Amino acid sequence: MGKRSLRSKLFIFVLLVAAIFGALTYSDEILQFVPPIHSGTDEGGLVVGAFNVQVFGTSKAARADVMDVLGKTIRSYDLIAIQEVRDQSGTALPALLAEVNRDGSRYAYVESERLGRTVSKEQYAYFYNTNTVKLLGEPQTYPEPQGTDPFHREPFIVWFRGIHDPVSAVCAVIHTDPDEATEEIHALGDVVEWIYMAYPSEPNVIVMGDFNADGRYFKEESYTPLRASGYHWLIENDVDTTTGDTVYTYDRIVITNPLKTNIPDIRVYSGMTNGLMRAPRF
Repeated sequence: MGKRSLRSKLFIFVLLVAAIFGALTYSDEILQFVPPIHSGTDEGGLVVGAFNVQVFGTSKAARADVMDVLGKTIRSYDLIAIQEVRDQSGTALPALLAEVNRDGSRYAYVESERLGRTVSKEQYAYFYNTNTVKLLGEPQTYPEPQGTDPFHREPFIVWFRGIHDPVSAVCAVIHTDPDEATEEIHALGDVVEWIYMAYPSEPNVIVMGDFNADGRYFKEESYTPLRASGYHWLIENDVDTTTGDTVYTYDRIVITNPLKTNIPDIRVYSGMTNGLMRAPRF
């Protein structure tokens, strides 16, 4: 079976959490993401997603066209996990926040430390709408067990809840190293177990990001702890999450079953029109 294009299909968690996964990239040709109509409240459910911006630093922050698209994209989510921030100056994320709030929106962000085993380090960041989302406790980077080093860039974890709707979840974002994607994906089960210990009152966990979970990096049909009965993969193996000529399912959203059972429906919407991706509101 061929893979379905994620550019034309958006996953919606109806009534509870909407996970619209934008695996957009920016090069010489900027893909235009048309955000959904957002009411500024979470009464219809929270829109949550992840976005690998690909080497986001001062060069992209200096491009008004790129920043305009990024600002519109982020404003279409209540909470979005940004990956692959590479900026030693520390100026790109504040500039992005200013762009997001340029229309009067009230977003904030939290960022991880710079992570990586080499001189080329990356950060994660969560942008969130302060009118609809409240962060609980302090964000933290997954503490790898002493004597181990399973991740090039350890998952960055936040606990959040809706302001108008008391739904909550712990979210872990990950950008695996392609050459060790299999080992890192296997280790994500340990991350969820640690989350359960660190947040004993929270049964809802979301693990999402660029897993590099396809092609030569990862055998899609192979067993991994996140394929155990306690998890549900929202992005299955037949979805194309790339935007170029390749057809791979690199990006994933995995939820724990307590979150799934609280959702009355999961629907896939088609919305590709004239090259513009339209994310419907529910």
